[in-house]
Amino acid sequence: MKFKHICILAFIVATFGSKAQTYAASNFTMISLISPETYTNSYGDKYSGCWGWYQASLNKEYAIAGSAAGTYWVDVTNPSTPTVCAFRAGKKTNTIWREIKTYQNYCYVITDDSGPASFQIFDMQYLPDSVHKVHDSQVLFKKGHTLYIDGNKLYVASVTYSNNTTSTMNVYSLATPSVPVLLRELKQDITFISTVHDMMPVNDTIYASCGNQGMYVLKYNSNNTFTQLGSLTTYSGSGYNHSSALTPNHQTLVFTDEVPTGKPIKVANVSNPANIQVLAITNQFTQTTPHNPFMVSNSLCFMSSYQDGLQLYNISSPSTPTLVGYFDTYYQGGGNNNNWTGDDYDGQWGSYPYFPSKNIFALDQRNGIFMLKSNLYQNPAPSFNTPTTTCKGVNVSMVNTSTSSITYTWTFSGGTPPTSNAANPSVSFNAPGIHTITLVAANNTSTTVMSTKTINVTGVTAVASLTNASCGACVDGIASVNASGGFAPYTYTWSPTGGNAATASNLAVGCYTVTVKDANGCSTFTNTCVGFATGIQATVVTNETLLIYPNPAKNNVTIEYNGTVFNYFIYDNLGRLVTNNKNNHDKAKINLAEFTRGLYIVEIEIGKEKLRKKLIID
Repeated sequence: MKFKHICILAFIVATFGSKAQTYAASNFTMISLISPETYTNSYGDKYSGCWGWYQASLNKEYAIAGSAAGTYWVDVTNPSTPTVCAFRAGKKTNTIWREIKTYQNYCYVITDDSGPASFQIFDMQYLPDSVHKVHDSQVLFKKGHTLYIDGNKLYVASVTYSNNTTSTMNVYSLATPSVPVLLRELKQDITFISTVHDMMPVNDTIYASCGNQGMYVLKYNSNNTFTQLGSLTTYSGSGYNHSSALTPNHQTLVFTDEVPTGKPIKVANVSNPANIQVLAITNQFTQTTPHNPFMVSNSLCFMSSYQDGLQLYNISSPSTPTLVGYFDTYYQGGGNNNNWTGDDYDGQWGSYPYFPSKNIFALDQRNGIFMLKSNLYQNPAPSFNTPTTTCKGVNVSMVNTSTSSITYTWTFSGGTPPTSNAANPSVSFNAPGIHTITLVAANNTSTTVMSTKTINVTGVTAVASLTNASCGACVDGIASVNASGGFAPYTYTWSPTGGNAATASNLAVGCYTVTVKDANGCSTFTNTCVGFATGIQATVVTNETLLIYPNPAKNNVTIEYNGTVFNYFIYDNLGRLVTNNKNNHDKAKINLAEFTRGLYIVEIEIGKEKLRKKLIID
């Protein structure tokens, strides 16, 4: 309990103390800063390596800080109020090196310091209350310089055993995470490599930073042996090859050279490990010494760079990497402060940009535990505005209000179009009902997030009926419309005449359009044509084998009757004969260029029998 009070006090002091400092930054914001460690090492530093852990069962995020005295677990789920949950001491209280990685609920801590040292394993399942130490021994080894976990294998570089013999790199099985088992020593298969400073293993392909020997690409094989796939020993800006990070697509490697100071960052094409090509070298300042890279996507790489703090590079074009943001955690010196005095290797040792929240943990050797965020590295936040209701057939525009998003995938159930990748698409729905609109947004962190809304599509249906005029010149036709669907009450508009009721009376022979609109403003229309009795007295045979098509017609119309010779007569809406033709064999095609728009009666004559049908010319 006493320890927790001390940690809270350290947080308060560090938080208020940090307000007096100015940290150079671009596209980064500091959320919080604490420094709970009180011990310092021989260089006057308090911290070294770091990592992070996400506790999925509780949806919590923890920053794990290696310090001079041991290891701190800090709950940063709410990054503005970080809380120290646990501390476990190392074998000594003034260590220079401490490196950390996690697997499942286990945390693995090593050091490469002289004097007492050990390999420690902690069970984190009890956080935020405590962590339990399950291994603290020299049985496997007493020292290691760096470590990395690939799948269920633990790789350790520059191993020193309890009897002071060494191994360049070892691989251990984590089949039982609390009890690692040595699988192989690199020196058993490859003897010419004299040191491995750090390694980036991905699916058992290892990019090994081998100090002054350069970089070697190795393979840990299924038969428990190592083989060499390639190497890079001569390149521009070479020095002591220190560490590397690989893009998720396995195409691009970013690596650093730590000694001498001021060596630039390298960006290389590693698609063919046997022919690695350095595409670019870059640095924020010529004197900046980059330390550890952390790849978060195929286009973004974070770099912990000692005196110049945390940097963010866009490597989407590997041959032209661009510094797009930085936060200088080391206000005491470096290029952002134009002060290169003091220890060139002071400042930021490492960072952890892999939390689900996209908040970034950066550990400065002097200044402590920083929680940062960058507007260039945020989870996409898809959101959009759309009406809750609309009318069928009406275009609706999506208003995209997403943030931290660069690509959009829309899905419209029952919509036209059904999908879209536009930022602000338009869509229409032709069927009434509840329709779902889904937006999936993504950014260059390869994260996708989905937002879903529903829209109620309403529609009006109109069915017309009529009573023909009693003669061609009579004005006593009647047309009615029956509306359904949508929301009552309805309004009606007849055209060219007819008024504004559901029934239009006193209509002359001709065609009429009625538009029906509901209370929500949704509308539809239908056409109907008032006809008349022609006065032709003859036997009318109703027979569906009389075909008139198309109907309505515009340019041409075809009359067809059952393979029989017939005569045809066409009357206008006043009963006047417009055209006729005799002895037509089976069908007749008529050019309508001289006809005006309106209702016509087509009559065919077969002997003494007559058949009639309406024809609408549009």
